Amino acid sequence: MKFGIVIVDEQSSFVHRNLPAAVETLRALGCAEQNILVRHAPRQYNVTMMTQFFAEYTDVDAVVILTESNDTPEYRAMLDGVTKLQIAWNMPVCIGDCTAASEAVEMVSVQNEMEAAAPENISPDRKAIN
Repeated sequence: MKFGIVIVDEQSSFVHRNLPAAVETLRALGCAEQNILVRHAPRQYNVTMMTQFFAEYTDVDAVVILTESNDTPEYRAMLDGVTKLQIAWNMPVCIGDCTAASEAVEMVSVQNEMEAAAPENISPDRKAIN
């Protein structure tokens, strides 16, 4: 498994608490450290672009976005953009604190199980869809 992690404010105490915990969670769940790619988005509105970067230019199975939830227009726009990317790229994206990492692993596992259970003639390779 390979995961992308997007952090928003790399100097915040939120990131300092949650990034090491997210990486450790992914490692504990079987992801090799070299398969964890961390990228910094300067602002929340850049998160959608970073998520699309992971979808288009890497072979990650899912993206974890480490950011604090809030009720700002910027946060709501990020959620909307990321939701559209999940649908367009058929790639799980989990948002929140370090627990989002375990949710991402669970979503990749569920997606793999569903693909394996699909009949061969209608089971497209999710990475080759786009």
